[in-house]
Amino acid sequence: MAGGKMKIAVEIDWQRSRFDVNRSRIELVDKLGYDIVFTAEANGSDALTPLGYVLAATKRIGIGTRIVQNTARTAPATASAFQTLRHMAGPDREIIAGLGSSNKVRTEAWHGTEWTSPYWRMRDYVAIMRKVFAGEPVEHHGRVLNIPYIDADDSSRASNLRSMLEPDAPIKIMFGGGTDLMMRNAAEIADGLLPNGSWSPGMMKTLRPILEAGFAKRAVPVQLDEFPIWAHVDILLSDDIKADMRQFKVYTATWVGSHPGKGGLHQQLVQRGYREAADRIRELWQAGHHDDAVDAVPDEYIDENWLIGPLPRIIERWKKHWIDDGCNLIVRTDNWPEAEPAGNDLYEPLIRAIG
Repeated sequence: MAGGKMKIAVEIDWQRSRFDVNRSRIELVDKLGYDIVFTAEANGSDALTPLGYVLAATKRIGIGTRIVQNTARTAPATASAFQTLRHMAGPDREIIAGLGSSNKVRTEAWHGTEWTSPYWRMRDYVAIMRKVFAGEPVEHHGRVLNIPYIDADDSSRASNLRSMLEPDAPIKIMFGGGTDLMMRNAAEIADGLLPNGSWSPGMMKTLRPILEAGFAKRAVPVQLDEFPIWAHVDILLSDDIKADMRQFKVYTATWVGSHPGKGGLHQQLVQRGYREAADRIRELWQAGHHDDAVDAVPDEYIDENWLIGPLPRIIERWKKHWIDDGCNLIVRTDNWPEAEPAGNDLYEPLIRAIG
């Protein structure tokens, strides 16, 4: 089990046009013993603002982002936000600074920022955040990011600014991505991994050699069981499994078909033995046959990556396949684009099944 005993989390819905926090759910999981409340962002609600709300509404649960975009803010601004949350939270709550690289379209069209190498940007970004967290002067000259600004005058260069906030309890920096390169990068420089997509039982067989290649580059050795992995699993109570699979097929076909390159969900399908289906989905989607692309997503793939069905089936499969399979799990019951608002009935049975 990577990172020791399995932990469990929830995620605040960030994919709606009207943002809202399900406070009753947050209070419930805090009481039940869940470990983290995660947030995320794209080009709508931001990932950082809701975390302050969570701290005020709960007593003990940790907070984290999966993910906050490293193209949306400077590294010192992101580090300062997490330091502020740390002071608000006190030293005992876990805080995870989960970073992501976004993509070229969102970076340039939404943030108005030049798209640069996600590999080198992340390395620069993490290095700068660590200096802020440590209370060190922030000077960094990397492949992508430079502080002070490379054309700054002499007075700016001499400033050697550091955070006014005193260092406090550690804040873990994690990131991931849809490529082997970014996961190796995380294994080398981060405190944990945030792999893309839903967690499929058995994925550790694929991830282990990738992560170990990154571990081998670290100055201080680390073992897999010391390196936490946080992935999500979408869970849908349903009396019609076949019909309710379709919304996840739409999600899969959309991402496989409309995103360039061979990373992300296309790679995940390949890794899990669905190469022919992945290529066919992409071919159909790019030819404009979107419904056919959705139909080409195998039922078996959906059932391996999502928990769908009546409560007894969900809990049985949760116990058999997902619990202690190598990562910590973020439970989502209605946080995906096609989801209908769900109740909170699942959260107690899920954590009780962990034991």
